[in-house]
Amino acid sequence: MSADSRRLAAGALALVIIVFCAAWAARASEGRRAIAEADAAIARGEPFDAIMAARAAAEARCPLCASPEGGFARLERIAKDAEKRGDDATAFAAWRAVRAASLATVIGSRRSERRLRAEGEIARFAHRLDVAAVAGGATPTAAAAEDKMRATLADDEIPSGATFALIGLGGIVFFAGALRFLAKKQRAELGVAAIGAATSAAAAIFF
Repeated sequence: MSADSRRLAAGALALVIIVFCAAWAARASEGRRAIAEADAAIARGEPFDAIMAARAAAEARCPLCASPEGGFARLERIAKDAEKRGDDATAFAAWRAVRAASLATVIGSRRSERRLRAEGEIARFAHRLDVAAVAGGATPTAAAAEDKMRATLADDEIPSGATFALIGLGGIVFFAGALRFLAKKQRAELGVAAIGAATSAAAAIFF
């Protein structure tokens, strides 16, 4: 392996490590800050501010980060407390945040148990809110029927932009390494391509 090839492989690996470390540090910091904001909003009695902050914490996914679970736990607690108070609107908003955060942290069509539960709760509260509105003189909303709402919620949405950015970086490194390997037939270039593929896979799994 030539000195240039070794430098190329080392540079690609260093770039990937730097990007992942920066992404991890940003996500971890974002999650901790969001948890603190959610707790402060809960203490002030501002549930919708708490929902927004808890959702941000739930979406701050990264390896070994505790904030996502903390964010989901706070959202579910807000929803349960609101239902006990008879505040269906707040409970509905909290469960919607649970689903949105679940979609933002999962690649592909896999539907987690948490998302399935959130969709069931969203359908239930949407129907209850519609019934209450009709009792107040509003026109019934056919889309608020529980079965139709569940079917609508079953559609998947795209993951977060950060995930695509990391996958894109991995793809660029992969294709650059693959093209150089085809041209020079040196193992270093093949290693660069492998680093790029691993970057994209890790982004999909961890971010």
